[in-house]
Amino acid sequence: MRKVKLKKAFNMAICACLLLGAVLILGCSFFTTIYYKMHQENDKLYFKMENIPLLVISVGLSLFIFYILKKKEIFAKNKKLVVIGLVFCVLYCLTLIFSIKPMPVNDSDTLDEHINSFVRGDYSQLTEKGGYLYIWPFQLGYVFFGEFMTKVFGSGNYLAWDIAQLISILFTMYFLDKICMECFEDAEICGIMSLLSMGALFFYNYVTYIYGDILSMGPQTLALYLMIRYMKTGEQRYGLGSGLAIAIGVMLKTNCEITVIALIMILFINGIGSKDDDVKVKLKNRVIIAICMLIFVFGQKAYINNHYTKVTGLEQIPKGNPSVAHIAMGLQEDGGLEPGWFNGYNYAVFGENNYDTELTKKAAIANIKERIDLFAHHPFYAARFFTRKYITQWADPVCISTQNLDYVSRHHEISALGNSIVFGFGSTVLAWIMNVFMTLCYLGVVVYLIEVLRKRHVSDYEMLMLLLIFGGMVFHEFWEGSSRYAMRYYIYQLPFAACGLKVLLGLIHEHKLKKI
Repeated sequence: MRKVKLKKAFNMAICACLLLGAVLILGCSFFTTIYYKMHQENDKLYFKMENIPLLVISVGLSLFIFYILKKKEIFAKNKKLVVIGLVFCVLYCLTLIFSIKPMPVNDSDTLDEHINSFVRGDYSQLTEKGGYLYIWPFQLGYVFFGEFMTKVFGSGNYLAWDIAQLISILFTMYFLDKICMECFEDAEICGIMSLLSMGALFFYNYVTYIYGDILSMGPQTLALYLMIRYMKTGEQRYGLGSGLAIAIGVMLKTNCEITVIALIMILFINGIGSKDDDVKVKLKNRVIIAICMLIFVFGQKAYINNHYTKVTGLEQIPKGNPSVAHIAMGLQEDGGLEPGWFNGYNYAVFGENNYDTELTKKAAIANIKERIDLFAHHPFYAARFFTRKYITQWADPVCISTQNLDYVSRHHEISALGNSIVFGFGSTVLAWIMNVFMTLCYLGVVVYLIEVLRKRHVSDYEMLMLLLIFGGMVFHEFWEGSSRYAMRYYIYQLPFAACGLKVLLGLIHEHKLKKI
């Protein structure tokens, strides 16, 4: 009984924190908006006052459309909405791909060069001190996948990469719909989510940004869905499938390790409150699944590292730049840059310490201690720093996707349509759609979380997703900041936004009936 109470208290505490965060984002999205100037070299964002009358009209019109569709029972009865949402996703992404013909940029461009070098048998970027992969060996999983793509589809075949990313986006949205149904078992909520998903352009825009961010989202979302199925059925194949899927996700993007933590946490949280007769069996099986998941995740890392030690002749893979250097950078505020965003410190400190991992770790820890001491002696500054860092990451309706469209298209000729989407009138329209979407989404999330706290109940299936979102928010308060990272969790708000909008539309309907 005590464990059940502790579980409920823990769940409600997480939901209360998420509610505070959602209210802050909703308020920011209502009064201000974030935008980016084109043709810039860095992710330099700007705040400007929101066009509140136009936003109110746009959100009101959107809610009116949702209300009419709900009243006509379109959401509950029309199963084609899911298909329509997925078809829209494919068509929009293909439009971006063929009108812009995106190229790799930044780290993606650097990795593309090194992948081609690896295919040719040149491993100097890993074996020589100061090489890109000597500094960042965690990218070897992505490079391993890149070698496969290059050998199968050819060097410089970026269309193949774009299609792979489109497939990952499609997988994400398809399994997110299934997650929505598993969580709420309500066709109406799933219908609302399908319609709402057509505004998630911030996510679809990343089909043009060749990197592990999007490629890892498909297997990660599959892992979340399979874990929910495992919790519902107890069938080991779902648990093992979840472990395999998230191992692939981690290979492509190490940020998926946050999902590994959420999956293992929910494995044991889900067992609390089960009937006494089932606890021992379930606990035993959950332990097996958790161990297998860790074996899959660390096993793929060991396999890839072993592969590259063999082909390079290295005794071991370089340790690389320590993670504390990212944390130190995430706690800094540098000139005109946003708090905790990339400022080059992690590169610089590693070079200054002659690419020695242990010396760099000591220097970064010393820097972290200085910042913590500053925060402790200046609490108002600390509050401003972390609030500003949170807002710049999570209250960005485009998640830097418009800036990235500029990056991937600026070094070659693009079509007239592509030019409009990236730089012209089309860009203005798409940015406004994403702006309205953010307000609608977080309005729904706030209503959903208020309902959860009012009823003091949330299912373990919902908690898995909420734990992941909460973990992402906390992690990136200390890690390098960027709304590109927030994009990975923002898209998972959709089921909860849809649930909240259903509640809100129901309240509007009840209010109208009372007036009659």
